Amino acid sequence: MSRKSAIESRAAIYLANSAYGKPVDMEQALSKCQKYLSKHRDLKLMRIYIDENTSVVRTPGNNGRRTPLGVAGNDAWRRLLRDTETLAIETIVIYSARTVAPSISGLANIIREYFVPCKIRFIDVEAGFDSETGDIEGYLKKKTSEYRSTLYGKKVNP
Repeated sequence: MSRKSAIESRAAIYLANSAYGKPVDMEQALSKCQKYLSKHRDLKLMRIYIDENTSVVRTPGNNGRRTPLGVAGNDAWRRLLRDTETLAIETIVIYSARTVAPSISGLANIIREYFVPCKIRFIDVEAGFDSETGDIEGYLKKKTSEYRSTLYGKKVNP
């Protein structure tokens, strides 16, 4: 066993409703995140942050897309980021990318400009993505394709 795998990473689950596509069943999302953590003993669940609110923003071009309040500065999101800054949280587990930001560019900014430089591990349970072992740019490219297909009603090639 490597030294790194023996060290526990302090993890948090962040849950929010979907910004696009089908709304998230919060109980099911929490259950899947907890199941993921139970299979990964190197992750120790410290906190769960829940943003049950979404706002519907109607601007030209977005057709009333739901916007998670977390990205806009919801208290749960701010607490999560503050806890990563104080190193109380080292790993963020989300159910789905669509719960973090209203657009993939927003998600990409969060990952590239904050999580990567701060060495925050990022896990998307629905996509089966872990930034510790996965290709972040490949993940974002796939999410961009899924996002576009959801908005424009086109099927995504598997």
